Amino acid sequence: MKKESPAYTEHLLALFTEVLNETITERPLQEVSAEMTPSLAHGLQFVSQHGLCSVRDVARGLSMTLPAASQLVDRLVKKDWVTRSDNKDDRRLSEIRLTDAGSDLAEQIRSRRIARMSRILDRMDPGCRRTLVASLESFIAAGIHDADSALETCSHCGVDHDPECVVNEVYRAATGAQIERT
Repeated sequence: MKKESPAYTEHLLALFTEVLNETITERPLQEVSAEMTPSLAHGLQFVSQHGLCSVRDVARGLSMTLPAASQLVDRLVKKDWVTRSDNKDDRRLSEIRLTDAGSDLAEQIRSRRIARMSRILDRMDPGCRRTLVASLESFIAAGIHDADSALETCSHCGVDHDPECVVNEVYRAATGAQIERT
């Protein structure tokens, strides 16, 4: 395989994905709780980033069906990581919020992910790290070339919303506006 070929790039991306999965998903989740699964972690992270939200918000934010989001929230409630209560104005809606235990767990996962990523990045030459970031941004921008695909790609990071995110930059270039924090 030639290094310039799409096949080699695909191979590298598969390896990159495997390293990322192990670094920021599998190991940190195992370290914080034997009961934690990737889907529970995604749900917990979403609620952590968005504060008070509805099951519909979880479904939209995690690109899942309403019944699947409801089941995910039920699992988080059973673990006492979130609470689910009726909306005072519309009883058809439920309000999802983190418990103290859920908030602590979400922070532990985030801290472990960042620490693991930092260990990898610290072993890299600083110039290579900058090149990696620039290359990833360029790759993502090329993959989300218009406003619609930017909205589909957006991770709806809530309180962590960064107006300088590459997804927001593509959206802003296409529309003149920025993606609103959700």
